[in-house]
Amino acid sequence: MSYRRAMSGVQAGNVGAPDAAAIEAAHAIYTPLMLSFYDRLVHGLSNRFAWRCPTERLLDLYRNSLSSRHLEAGVGTGFFIDRADPGVFEQLTLLDINRHCLARSARRLARYQPLLCEANLLAPIAVELEPAVSIGLTYVLHCLPGRMSEKLKAIDHLRPVMSKGAVLFGATILGRGIELNGAARSLLRLYNAKGVFNNLDDDFEALSDGLKRRFEVVEIETKGCVALFWVR
Repeated sequence: MSYRRAMSGVQAGNVGAPDAAAIEAAHAIYTPLMLSFYDRLVHGLSNRFAWRCPTERLLDLYRNSLSSRHLEAGVGTGFFIDRADPGVFEQLTLLDINRHCLARSARRLARYQPLLCEANLLAPIAVELEPAVSIGLTYVLHCLPGRMSEKLKAIDHLRPVMSKGAVLFGATILGRGIELNGAARSLLRLYNAKGVFNNLDDDFEALSDGLKRRFEVVEIETKGCVALFWVR
């Protein structure tokens, strides 16, 4: 595997990095220790009991959307690609601002020999990457600071990496306009207070409108607190 680092906007002190302190707060929690139990916490518990979107529903999105030339933007632990397991990639790029996430995902997905790219999605990607036929953006937008119109700049920064006819798909946890149970309400309050989430104003309409302004084909639905999207 090879490693590339886009310096622009990655470090918290960089001039011009959008909301650098908020960006740092959103991903600083993902330490090696936290990542060691992330899958059990998020995919085993939170998805089912708080967000009410079974992990299997997210895996179906991956199984139906992955291509042989894929870029995963915001990699977490590499869970979705590992479990969806397409068998072979011509090209797999893992992009994240957090080097711990990249390192853990790289080990988990070593069989695919991924290219690693450390970059901030709210700044232009300052390294040259091969075009991707599919891009995954799952559980990223609800972490990014700002209004939905500002968060969707992450997609604008990914557009140059999309080949003609490429698809971009993923999911995000909404903060309003959805029914919240007690667990979801408590987690949203806690995560937003700590800056891990920044989604209290995120709703379906803002996401849908932003995607439709950018893409010709947009499929979007909600499952519990989660909006799942697929665009071309």
